[in-house]
Amino acid sequence: MQVEPRLNKPLLIAFKVVVYFTIYLVVLEAIRILTGKMWPSIAVVVMLLIVVPNRGKLTALVQKLVDRGFYNALYKLKQAAVDFNRLLDTTIEYDALVGIVKDFLKQIFPPGHFALYLYKSGAFERVPHSPLEADMDRIIEFQIPPHTPTVFHGPIRFYTLQQVWDEFPHCRSLIVKHIDSPRFTYFVPLNASKSIVGYLLLHQSVEYFLRIPEIRDFLLELFTRTAEVLENARMYSEVKRKSLQSTLLLDIIRKITSTLNLREVLEAIVENIFQLVNYDAAAIFLVDEDRQTFHHIITRGYNEELLNQIPLKLDRGITGQVIQSGEGVVIPDVREHPRYYSLRPETRSQITVPIISRDRTIGALTLESNEVHHFTHADLELLTFFSGLAAIAIRNAQLYEDSLKKRELESDLLVASRVQQALLPRRVPAIPGVSIDVINIPSRIVGGDLFDALRLDEHRQVVAIGDVSGKGAPGAILMAVAYAGFRSLLKEYDPPATTIARLNNFLVETTTAAYFVTFFMGVLDRQKLTFTYCNAGHNPPILIRADGSVEFLSEGGIVLGFRAGYVYEQGNVALNNGDTLCLYTDGVTEIKNHQGEEFGEDRLIEVLQQNREKTPREIRLKIVEAVKAFAGQEEFPDDLSLLVMRIH
Repeated sequence: MQVEPRLNKPLLIAFKVVVYFTIYLVVLEAIRILTGKMWPSIAVVVMLLIVVPNRGKLTALVQKLVDRGFYNALYKLKQAAVDFNRLLDTTIEYDALVGIVKDFLKQIFPPGHFALYLYKSGAFERVPHSPLEADMDRIIEFQIPPHTPTVFHGPIRFYTLQQVWDEFPHCRSLIVKHIDSPRFTYFVPLNASKSIVGYLLLHQSVEYFLRIPEIRDFLLELFTRTAEVLENARMYSEVKRKSLQSTLLLDIIRKITSTLNLREVLEAIVENIFQLVNYDAAAIFLVDEDRQTFHHIITRGYNEELLNQIPLKLDRGITGQVIQSGEGVVIPDVREHPRYYSLRPETRSQITVPIISRDRTIGALTLESNEVHHFTHADLELLTFFSGLAAIAIRNAQLYEDSLKKRELESDLLVASRVQQALLPRRVPAIPGVSIDVINIPSRIVGGDLFDALRLDEHRQVVAIGDVSGKGAPGAILMAVAYAGFRSLLKEYDPPATTIARLNNFLVETTTAAYFVTFFMGVLDRQKLTFTYCNAGHNPPILIRADGSVEFLSEGGIVLGFRAGYVYEQGNVALNNGDTLCLYTDGVTEIKNHQGEEFGEDRLIEVLQQNREKTPREIRLKIVEAVKAFAGQEEFPDDLSLLVMRIH
């Protein structure tokens, strides 16, 4: 990126005229002395013979006389820009590029004459570079409201702080501490083609460059390229982070399903978290309900002797607060939090999430940092997910202890049963205008059926049901892996066919060829009155319209875990008030009576049609009653699961 600006042109021309005229007068006087006459025309010719061959040298001399410091600064800027452009092409790592940008700004601006803020997870974070900015906010929360113009929606340009304040009221929080201060005068938004990257605050001295249009355009081009490079690096970093997160998830799930050594699994969780979120100390605490205290089971960076000596009560400290409330927190500066209880003098920020098993808080996962504002809300979401894995591991260990006390049951079946119950939801939240009821009856101590129902938001409802091959402990473990994989994929909502395809690839990697899973997933949009679904080899759910007509939801593809890379299809149907949808496993339709006749789909449809105006719970009870009456027995030879959803 090269530029040859015309600097101080009016002043430069004026000085040249003065110099040329001075040369003319000197020559004219010399001619008069030599000849005794004034010869103006000859003086002009001699002056031109002197000036024309030496015009470049004379111009350079005049430029130095006009503004020597300015040209020195320009030369320094251009050299720094050449190096900066070269360095931008040397890496795609986000943190390394941020360091390159910071070093470039330090080269062209004096200390304290700029501030760089970068956008991440709903907030701008200042990139520290000088002790002179120690009094500035490091984190500034900033949410972009829909349909509201901000300074980041236009092209990159130099705004004065007063312009930002007057024209973009929503952005005032970014400059409120500087609008009446002489520290900064200019605001430069760094927005790329797809997202906000950050912004620059610049001192009034930047006018030194901005008074020349070519230099102003040069800087804007440079900042535009910087924003694009940082955006690409950030996208690459996110992709790499998600890939690493999936790898770590798979590693932990394998440990959970392959060992009952609680310490080994929890150690792996704490170590894997460090690869995603840097921390200086970490701990997993478990609750002792009898003593109303909590104690550490895994620690990093703490003084364990001190932890052993101090009683950690549930009504004290941030961790105690999280355990009692069941909600995670991010503390930007623990010194300003009234409930902070110091276990490390160096700690400046903390993040803590509850460990919840079967709707009960059994412990907490805590990370601490020696820097203020170190943790973000994105870290909170990630840590909440890992705490769920810790809950499964802790529950596994508790189940193993139970199995040893109950000799009459095989330990592997008991552990798998409790894990299954810990995984499947005990309550099924529904969006307004929707009623849902479920039942799962395993044929043995453990079952291979799974189901789920959760709200994506106020208007969208997810329902799912599945059946794994195999029974007993192997089936339950496969069910746990499938359910954990499904829940992890819902962290980022994709269309059902995409989610099913990703779950299929996950199961192909984590299971053997002898096992597979039938699965159905659908998303109801109550506003649009549409139901989008994908059926992976499962019994087609039955849709009973308000008028009694019947539809089967069969669009999708093959069973999960059978072939990697399979492309699934997706179906859409309209759902209206009075419609009832029944999701079920083959334990309902394939149960036989004493004559060897199956219950079948026709009988199930008949029960649904006769009771279509009843509540989902009443319909579910009628189905179970009809199945038991048909089979002539209270216990079932196969797992039986039902999910009934009604629109009203």
